[in-house]
Amino acid sequence: MKLIVGLLLAALTFAGVRASACSSMGLILAQPAPYFQTGGTMKDTFNVTVFGNTTQGTCNYFLTFDYGSSNSYTNRSVKKGSDVWPYQISADNAGLQILKKFPDVNSCSDVICDKLQGSTFYNTKTSSYTVAFDTANDWRSAGTYLDTVTVRLYQGNISNYTLVASQAFLLTFGSPKKADLSVVSSGGAFDLSKTTHTINFGNNLTTGAQGTADVIVKYNSGYNLYAWSDNGGKLKQVNGTDTIDYTFKINGTTYAIPWWTQIATQTGTSPASGLVNPVTIIIGNTSGKAQGSYSDTINLTIQSSQ
Repeated sequence: MKLIVGLLLAALTFAGVRASACSSMGLILAQPAPYFQTGGTMKDTFNVTVFGNTTQGTCNYFLTFDYGSSNSYTNRSVKKGSDVWPYQISADNAGLQILKKFPDVNSCSDVICDKLQGSTFYNTKTSSYTVAFDTANDWRSAGTYLDTVTVRLYQGNISNYTLVASQAFLLTFGSPKKADLSVVSSGGAFDLSKTTHTINFGNNLTTGAQGTADVIVKYNSGYNLYAWSDNGGKLKQVNGTDTIDYTFKINGTTYAIPWWTQIATQTGTSPASGLVNPVTIIIGNTSGKAQGSYSDTINLTIQSSQ
């Protein structure tokens, strides 16, 4: 009876030695505080190094990435109060292998799987992961967005594992204040390259004639729009001295623009496609005016307002 007990104890001791094949494991994040910004870096790849004592032999491991302050890998986002900016973490640069945490882990396609092998006191293995921010709409609210992501190191495989270490990194995303405008034909789409537009009345420069255009603005911290006319709010005869009055309307409101005048304002952020401000020009009395070409230039300036 004593001999049987002794054999059982010996077997348990031997199993304990085999289980400690890899010891003193840990991880190092090459970049614990990456910074991203609109107009700058929106996507980058970083390294994570796993280390351990492999004098007892090879050991398998895997790394999970949590969702920060979000409740799912599908809606990862940095946050600024109630404002959010989506991002994603993947094992590949193309963003196809999304990195997850339990209980969403089903296979090595959901995590970074690897192994430490070789009989050495201090062994390391480096893997990479990519953080990419959404670029579909870079006109979200201006400011600094934050999120903290925890990386966990598990020894073993997906079906049999032990948590051995974890480390967090801080994601910071900056969205500087900005405002842009585009002047296009009525019904046109925002185009940053289109900052000038001609309303051509042709031979129809008669009293009451109307011409239209759209001023489309994009902004992430409110905006103020200003206008002023080169000729004091009048059409001036080319190669002559006659002038013709006209009415300037934007969003249905009439403004006199002989000098710098605020003609539109808004707080918050614009739609991704921009906020449309319809413009109408109505020609005044042309009776008794000399024949010829008349013109004026209306200058527009946009500024952030918040």
